[in-house]
Amino acid sequence: VRIFVLSILTGSFLVSPAFAWHDTGHRTIASIAFDAIKPDRREKVIAILRTHPRFRQDFVAHMPDTLAAQSDAGKARWLLEQAAIWPDLIKEMNEDIQTEFNRSRWHYINLPVYLSESDETALDSSLSHNMATRFEPPLRQNLNIVQALRGNLQVWHSASTSDADKAIALCWILHLTGDLHQPLHNVALFSRPYFSKGDRGGNDIEVLSGDATRNLHAVWDGLPTTMENLEPSVKTLAALESDTVDNEVIDVWLVHHARLAEMFVYTDDVKKQLLQKLTNDQPPTITLSHEYLVRARSISRRQVNLAGHRIAKLLN
Repeated sequence: VRIFVLSILTGSFLVSPAFAWHDTGHRTIASIAFDAIKPDRREKVIAILRTHPRFRQDFVAHMPDTLAAQSDAGKARWLLEQAAIWPDLIKEMNEDIQTEFNRSRWHYINLPVYLSESDETALDSSLSHNMATRFEPPLRQNLNIVQALRGNLQVWHSASTSDADKAIALCWILHLTGDLHQPLHNVALFSRPYFSKGDRGGNDIEVLSGDATRNLHAVWDGLPTTMENLEPSVKTLAALESDTVDNEVIDVWLVHHARLAEMFVYTDDVKKQLLQKLTNDQPPTITLSHEYLVRARSISRRQVNLAGHRIAKLLN
């Protein structure tokens, strides 16, 4: 596994660029996948990627000059990393491109986590958003992350699909598998006063440190930038040895990652702070302890490695 030198913590607050998980994290996951894909299969994957309908504009035009002197393998690695962030890059493009390629709802699913038992009692039967996990063709905008991943895997493995369509599906497989391994792409916090429709995976909860704030989702997105390296722990290596990857296990990932969010994102302390804010009629702003962030970085390291190796198995 490649070692990535990344930025560090400043005080107790995470410092990272915008869309950190979607840039550093996704590129890291793609690079881990690149190393894990069998060499002959890797050549076929990159050959398909080169047929992407926007390969010249969104790949070749953005390749760093420093790659010119590198080996073909170095360029191929960068191309797979670029493919992993392409579903985020198209969010910033013109309206015609977004209409053709952008699928904003594919990036998440909002399994419910409740702030309190009374919130669960009041809201559980009234939730109507898409929490289904089965995919029925065709690929369309209103799918959630699990349905979209399954749909793109179907395109990728189809013998009758064009390479250009497979190239687009490849980008989404890389990206959605990465997103699915970030716990806050699996859940939303629900409560009656503030979050009757969910907190948008932590986007509506501000985390305070000194005079600065970032939302909780951005804090978790930024975790891959806070580690000197992302080599897997001994425990993660053991998990990878026995890891079974197929279409059906995606549901298992979802349940597990939702549980991670319940236990390690929306901790008892986080919920306590939010309830105090609600009682005092204050905005949902919290602080995170050093212990919380240390644990969160450990989870992020494991998730990044699992995602990379699982992508390799999904593509093989």
